[in-house]
Amino acid sequence: MVVLTVFSGWTLARRLRAALGALALLLLLAGLAIVLVLRQADRALSDQTQRTFPARVAASQLLTSLVNQETGLRGYALTRDKTFLEPYRQGLVDEQATRARLERYVLPQDPARLALLTVDAAITAWRDQYASLRTSDTAGGGTDSTIEFGRELFDRVRQTNAALDAQLAGQVRSSQTEADRDRQLVLVVLALMGVAVVGAVVALQRALQTAVLRPMSHLAAQVALVSRGEHTTSIRPEGPPDIREMGAGVESMRLELVGVLAEVEKQQRGLERRAAELARSNADLEQFAYVASHDLQEPLRKVASFCQLLEQRYGGQLDERGEQYIAFAVDGAKRMQLLINDLLTFSRVGRTSEGFVPVDLAATAAKAWAGLESRVEEAQGQLELDLDGSAGAVLGDASLLLLLFGNLFGNALKYRREDRAPRVRLSTLTEGAMLRVQVADNGIGIPDEYAEKVFVIFQRLHPKDAYEGTGIGLALCKRIVEHHGGRIWVEPAPEGGTAVRFTLPVPDPEPLVEEPA
Repeated sequence: MVVLTVFSGWTLARRLRAALGALALLLLLAGLAIVLVLRQADRALSDQTQRTFPARVAASQLLTSLVNQETGLRGYALTRDKTFLEPYRQGLVDEQATRARLERYVLPQDPARLALLTVDAAITAWRDQYASLRTSDTAGGGTDSTIEFGRELFDRVRQTNAALDAQLAGQVRSSQTEADRDRQLVLVVLALMGVAVVGAVVALQRALQTAVLRPMSHLAAQVALVSRGEHTTSIRPEGPPDIREMGAGVESMRLELVGVLAEVEKQQRGLERRAAELARSNADLEQFAYVASHDLQEPLRKVASFCQLLEQRYGGQLDERGEQYIAFAVDGAKRMQLLINDLLTFSRVGRTSEGFVPVDLAATAAKAWAGLESRVEEAQGQLELDLDGSAGAVLGDASLLLLLFGNLFGNALKYRREDRAPRVRLSTLTEGAMLRVQVADNGIGIPDEYAEKVFVIFQRLHPKDAYEGTGIGLALCKRIVEHHGGRIWVEPAPEGGTAVRFTLPVPDPEPLVEEPA
């Protein structure tokens, strides 16, 4: 229980390091065991190939040399022909060489040493009791009993040599058995290593499932609930400390998100209240516009009409000051009517449109210029079109765009120079999804310090007796352009006048809609 408690406090990285370290230690111990077993098997095989096998060969060669000696002696004993002693002498030489090799291969501590000494004793007995006597015997051929006695002694040599070979063969079998056992032990160790690796992999997989995948899956499920909108669901992390720490961080983010959402909801409710107030205000403004367009227009028309009637009927009976007063009253009523009409137009921009459609820019500009025919003829103005070939139309309200160009062309004709005829140049340039439009004239221009002020409603740069107007024209243009999602600004024109630039959206290719008459 204490071990499990301690292990549960370990981080995932520490658990992985401990598991991999234990597996590495296990593999290291298994490798050392394999090395030791292989070294033992190598020693057994080395002893077998470098000592036991050569000892058996030498023992066989020793017997061969003795057989050669015995055969030569038997032939000499029967025939007294000394040529038969030649194999005997060669056998002696071979015996000495072979015996020296056996001395190297059969060590004093070797179990076959006793068998080798027994062979030596049998050889000595055969040589002392028979071979040496026969080689020194100058008498006639040996008797059958003597030859039989020599054969018995030599059979003893054969038996002891066979015992030596059996002893060496036993050692070979023992070494082979030991090598086979070592190989089996290596296979067993390798099998155990395989089982250990498989067990470690299975244990690691289960540990990952318990310590990582399951806590992460649980955490992901809780995060999914929060992401689906259940922000009040608490994040309860589990697993190793580092995963719990990550879950605690997610919980902290959730709490912060809940606070932010509460603040957003509060602001949303405030926006909804203000939107409702704005809706009521807009309704009041529309009501005011209705009243201004109907209730205020009629008294102004009456004032203007009666002032004109006074001027017609009593024009000859009043002095110059009286006629001047009547003229002031008529002019004031007319300007008041014009101001009310401009205000109504300004207030209606953005509320009367039913949606944007593709509008032919060139046709709209031509129609706006034609609507100023009398002023164009009076000033002898000229309109030049330099439209981008790819911009045949803009997306907008045809009536508002007609009003926009009408105001811009009207300003170009109004604020002209006395020493030249007004010339207006309309050019366009496509910029992505927007079309930049420029209306440039050669008039009196606008100073740089008034480049922003001219778009303020009722802002006038000249006295009202110098140029007619209410000061709403450019403010109305700005309202129309911004209603279409663009922006408007003024810059000095190349010919010294004013260049009014603005942007309008470009529609997808569709059939053009004729602008209203």
